[in-house]
Formats: sequence, structure tokens, C-alpha cells
Amino acid sequence: MCTNTRATCFKLLLSPHSGWIRFNNKCFMFKGKKGEIKANWSYARSWCKDQGGDLAVIDNQYENDLELPTWIGMSDLLVENQYAWSDGVSPVLYTNWNDKEPNNAGGAEHCVALAHNHLVSGKWNDDACHKDHSFVCSRKKCQ
Repeated sequence: MCTNTRATCFKLLLSPHSGWIRFNNKCFMFKGKKGEIKANWSYARSWCKDQGGDLAVIDNQYENDLELPTWIGMSDLLVENQYAWSDGVSPVLYTNWNDKEPNNAGGAEHCVALAHNHLVSGKWNDDACHKDHSFVCSRKKCQ
């Protein structure tokens, strides 16, 4: 088990050939750093599925500490105000909403992003799904 900071542990556990990072019992892939793809929520989910995963399911605070502003795999696209994971099977075991979120501002916010900036870190915000953000994929097996 890695005993360094969480961010360092992610880097140490990176599989250099696949781009997947082993963390706890899952693997993650981050996209959207400088020069990389950024995408709206639907395209990000499709891209993750093409890599054998889905947008990330966040099950606990430890996984929430990704330190990137990014789309995760939660939305209320199927049923308004009922947030669920995009894989359709994972139960919602953990949430970390920012104050006064989700708020569906303008009636157009249905997808969830992690916020990381000088004001908040790791808090969740419902956002307009058409916006381009970095994103994080997850899957059970690294290969």
C-alpha cells in the first residue's frame, strides 16, 4: 500500500503502457490535462466506454481526492433530481456536494463535476452537460 500523499500514490501506481492507474480496488484514467482531450459529459462517457470503463464512480472520500476539476459518472439525466451513477448498477454510497448543490441552475444542470480551485476542493457541482471539462474514467481491472 502506498503511504505517500494520495496524488503521489496515484502517480506511483500508474501503469505506463495502458494509462490506467490502480487505486484501491479500481483503476482510473484521467483526461484533460494540458494538450489532452476535454469533452462534454456524454462524449467523455462514450470515450471511457471505448477504453473499457465508464465515467468514474466515486465510492468514498479517498477516491474523491482526485485533485482535478473533472466530470464524474453521476447525473440526473434519467430522472430529474435523482442522481445515479452512469454505469446503471453502482449504488450511491457517497456524495460530496458543495453548499447549495445540486441546484439545477437555469434548469439545465444535470451532470456532476468535481470542483478543484482556490475556493473549494473536491466538492461536487451539478453542471450543464454540454460544457467541456476534463474527466476521469474508472473500471474494475487494469490492463
